[in-house]
Parts: sequence; structure tokens; C-alpha cells
Amino acid sequence: MDKITNYIANDTLNLWREEGNRQIPQNFEVFRNLVAQAKDYLKQGNHNMAAIYGDIAVEYASLNQHCGLFVSPELENLLLTIGKEALQSSSHRSENRSLHEMPKNILHIVYGVWNTGGHSRLLWRWIQQDAERSHSVVLTEMRLDDTPKVFREAVYKSHGKIYALNKTIGNFISRAKRLREIAASADMVVLHTMHDGTLPVIAFANREQSPPIIYVNTADERFWTGVCISDVVANLRDSGMRLSQKRRGVEPMRNMVLPTIVEPTRRILSRSEAKRQLGISENSVLLLSIARGVKYNTSDGISFADVHLPLLKKHKQAILMVVGPGNRKDWSEAIQQTQGRIRVFGDTPDTDVFYQAADIYVDSYPFVSITSLLEAGSYGLPLVSRYPYSSDACEIFGADMPGLTGNLIRVQNLGEYTSILSRLVEDEEFRLSLGEATRKKITEIHTANNWQQSLEDVYLRAATLPRINVTSAPQEEIFVGEPDVFLSKVCPFKKIDVEQLILNRVKVMPFDKRFSCWIRQIKMGNFRRISLMNLFAPEWFYENLWLYAHLQKFYRRLRYGSWNPSLPARQR
Repeated sequence: MDKITNYIANDTLNLWREEGNRQIPQNFEVFRNLVAQAKDYLKQGNHNMAAIYGDIAVEYASLNQHCGLFVSPELENLLLTIGKEALQSSSHRSENRSLHEMPKNILHIVYGVWNTGGHSRLLWRWIQQDAERSHSVVLTEMRLDDTPKVFREAVYKSHGKIYALNKTIGNFISRAKRLREIAASADMVVLHTMHDGTLPVIAFANREQSPPIIYVNTADERFWTGVCISDVVANLRDSGMRLSQKRRGVEPMRNMVLPTIVEPTRRILSRSEAKRQLGISENSVLLLSIARGVKYNTSDGISFADVHLPLLKKHKQAILMVVGPGNRKDWSEAIQQTQGRIRVFGDTPDTDVFYQAADIYVDSYPFVSITSLLEAGSYGLPLVSRYPYSSDACEIFGADMPGLTGNLIRVQNLGEYTSILSRLVEDEEFRLSLGEATRKKITEIHTANNWQQSLEDVYLRAATLPRINVTSAPQEEIFVGEPDVFLSKVCPFKKIDVEQLILNRVKVMPFDKRFSCWIRQIKMGNFRRISLMNLFAPEWFYENLWLYAHLQKFYRRLRYGSWNPSLPARQR
């Protein structure tokens, strides 16, 4: 079994490596072309379109196609230039506190906040724990009403405010200006950004007139922007910190680890009671996994469910529950073969009953879910994760985190995976003792006062270091090796074509550019991609609901004719 699974793993990795070697140079050329277009617009003095194309380049490299880069000094320097030219410098420093003082008013910047996902939970738990400070939040893309109640309550309880930046009337540069104005009264800025990091770089291009900035490296396996303005990069794990220094050029004194905060365990149900609530036998051994569906992508025809078939066939009392993927057709055969002992659920913010019922926690694959591992471990569950790579160069793909080291079981092949899970199923004493050791370690590092001290260290470093100052952009060099060659297979990239990335930003373009995009789509025959609403209405119309409602009403009358008495009321 081990020889077979080792062969499968090595053969698969070789195929991934070959594909990555071919794809990365092609992706880089697309990225370079987008950056070149941004530069052309900058030369023309069109700062808004330069910023938009810079933003498209960031999303392409971060969410769409890996380009052999984890940071682009050339692009960051371009964004800094846009910010310095387009945003008039103030004659005085912003209203934040003087250097070397610990901050009282924190401003967090984030794309959006959702009920599920480790990044969102990190934000509101941070605000809840850091209760002696006021925390405000800028949402760069999301409406306030779409955010979770627990997040809003945390901000308001801290006497902070929430700003929806996409309500700003004007263009991309107007948003950057508004962001800088909001930050003027903050003592410190915390970036929770990834592919959406373009605006902060432009807004805070003049570092001497900006508060200290902390970048939270929540997407350490991806390309992102913000190195050039971040006084401290707060990595969530050691592998991310090492990659930040090696591949992003973050200076050691600005490179720190801030553990992910988790809530103290609130076990209100016994394991038996929780199992009864989930409708399974008290004598069963429950294996649990929780993550977003994209983290369970099927690799080479072998699904996450398939991997557990040998274990479930051997141990009839074992059950696998997976929360997040929802209905998956590629799992159906495995579910049938186990007579329903593989149960799959969609996203749910309330996962406590699952954790309290579980006996063993198995990590998502091929993309790990570290927040879920920490949450499971805090309930005293033994943790098992897969790592098929033979070199430390790919450590960023593994599940490592302060609090997991020494307790997390990490296996390299499927034979070893089945073997260790079998032992955990059979040996109750082993799984309980390992789970308890894991719980204690996580509690020591990732909760309450212990985590707070780590945060204070990050605040102090950001407040006392001289503001970062980037003077030049070194030559761009792509890397075609590990881990880069595996990224497109491991990470859940969206694979959106460049034309769609451009169309996604049509609403923040001036009318003549929106019209050009609209005409180009007609010529290409992409009628489903175009909309008259997108052509005539800038984005802030959509975000200011009363204007959007009136525009929709006008559009319907124009299209259907309100004089037609037979027209259904919903179309008038």
C-alpha cells in the first residue's frame, strides 16, 4: 500500500511540476502586459486608469494565475508613484499620535467580512480581545448590511465606526483619497488585505504623513501588495514568516509572528449528547473536517471522500462528516460505498456541535485550513493533516502554526494517513491524550492574555520602528521551482480570464472607457457579459441604494414602457 501511494504521490507531483514549469512564464507575460498598460496610463497622467490596471494585475497574480512572484517591487513602485502624484500631500502630518506611543485608535482595512472563514473570524476576535482600544473598520468592497452581526457588535462595542468605501462618489483615486482621510485620525492601520491591497498602497504612498501600518499576512501562500508601505508584517505562522523574508524581501526587524486568536472552548455538550443531536450513535467514532468547499478540490480523480474509503470499510463504527463543501457529485460514489457514513454539509457559521461531537479531526486537502485545525484542537481533538511534498521548500502548503507544533500529526502518503487514522479509531486512550495535549498548547498561545501579549509586541514594533521607505524597484525576477510550480494545483484559483477581470472594474471607470469595453464585448459576441446598467451607472450608484432603486425603475420604464397596462407590476 505504501509503495503504491508513494508512487501515485510522486507521479502526481511530477505532472504538477511539469505543468507549472510551462504555465508560470506564460502567466508572467500576461501580468507584465497588465503592468505595462498601467504604466502607459500613468505616463498619460490618467491616474485612475493606471490604478485600475494595477489592481487588475494584482488580482490576476493573486487569485487567478501564479506568475512566479510573491511580490512585485515594480508594481508596488508604480502604485506608490500614482499615490504621490494623484493625492495632494498635506502640509502637516496626519492627526495620529506621535511616534513611539502605543496606539489607542486602530483602523482595520479589509475587503469584506463573512460569517465563515478564518480571515473574518480573526478580525472580529481581534477586536473583541483587544478591548482596551477603539477599533474602526474600512470595508473596501462590501456593504455594511451584508456583514455578520457579531462583527458589527464587536466594532460598535469598542466605540469604533464602520466605513463602506465603495459608497464613495467618484473614481478609484477618490476612494484612495477617502481612505487616507479616514486614516488621518487613526493611531495605527492594520491591513487585512490580499488581492485588494492596491487602494491602501496608493492611499498611504506618503509614509511620513500616514500612521504606522501592520500587514496581517493571512494569505501567505499568495501574491499580494503592501510590502512597500508595511512597517511590520504580522505573519500567522513560521513558514509564512520565512517566505516573507526570502521571497518578499521583508527585513527581519519588520517580520514577526502573530498567532491566530481562537475563542476559549465552550463545551456545553458532552460528546455523546452532541452525537445524538447530529443523529449518530454514541458508540461511533466521528472524524470531522471543516473548511470552504474550494479547499477540497479533487486531485487526479481521487476525491477527499475517496481517500477515506479504506479506513471506513475497515472500521464500521467510523463516520466522516465534512462541513463546507455541500453537495459534491464527485463524492457520491464514495458516500454510496459507505452506506452514508460520509456525510457532507454546506457552509454554516455554527460549527460548535460538530466539534463537540467529533473524536478525530482531519484537515482539508489539498489546501489546509489552519483556523479550523486550531478550533478543533481547542476542543481537545487529535489533528491529522497531509503533506505529500518531499522538500521544505513547500512548507507554506503544510499545516504549521504556533500551538500545533509537536502535536499535529502530519503524514506524507495515503498509506500512512490510513494507518494513523486507524490507530486513532482503535486506541481511545491515545486519541484522548493527544487531544488534551493539543488543547493545552493551543490555549497557552492562541487565547486571551497570552495572545494579547503577542499583539502588544507587534503594536510596539510598528510604533517604534522608523517608517518604511522604499526608494527604488529592483529588477523583477520570476521563480520556476518549488513551491511556485505547485501553486495552481494546491490553491483554489478562480481562473478568470483577463477580459472578465477588466469587465469586473467597468463600474469604476470613466464613461468613455466603460463605453469602449461595452463595444469591444459586442464585437467579440459576448452579449451575456455586457449590461446597459454597467455602461451608464458608475459603481457608487449601486452602493447608494436609493439612487440604484430609482435608476432601476427608470431602466425598466425605458425598456418595457410604464404605459402598458398589461405589464406585470414587478416590471413597471
